[in-house]
Amino acid sequence: MTVPDTQFFSKAAPELARRIRQGDHASYKLLYRMEYLNLVHFVHSYLHDPEKAKDISQETMMALWENRSLINPEKNLRALVFTIARNKTLNELRHRKLFSPSAEEYGRALELLEDNSVEEYINGLDLSALMEKVWASLPEKVGRTFTQSREEGLKNREIARVQGISEKAVEYRIGIALRRFKLAFSKLI
Repeated sequence: MTVPDTQFFSKAAPELARRIRQGDHASYKLLYRMEYLNLVHFVHSYLHDPEKAKDISQETMMALWENRSLINPEKNLRALVFTIARNKTLNELRHRKLFSPSAEEYGRALELLEDNSVEEYINGLDLSALMEKVWASLPEKVGRTFTQSREEGLKNREIARVQGISEKAVEYRIGIALRRFKLAFSKLI
């Protein structure tokens, strides 16, 4: 099963939300394929129980389908899905806190989940996808230079020596990359 990329999701989300709201099962299945593994990972990071994370993720998607008439296509569909998962995870943690000998551990997870981490997680997914898209769109030489600078931590002088180019050329290439990232991120604001 192929999962569509995040850029597609960002552009198609309002239409996808509208179609799901109208009962289009194919659109729902597409959303399910796109977000299920993200949900499992998100829930698992709090529960540390892979089977329960899968269960809650499935319950989340079922709740979305059952309440599809309440979906607002103008709102962030991904935020809605993760909010449902967050609430279901909170309920599970509260239940565990009441009935578990390791209530302190669940209490800490509960505190983490009750802050703004869900919104930060969702925003992080979008930003990571955007960064990957920009990075992949860089010309080969610019991308290699930027990778050596940012990921490998090489200084401009070292990059110039390795690639056999001037330091000015290194600065120019890094500048191109930075401008592309700046342009992409400015569209988010």
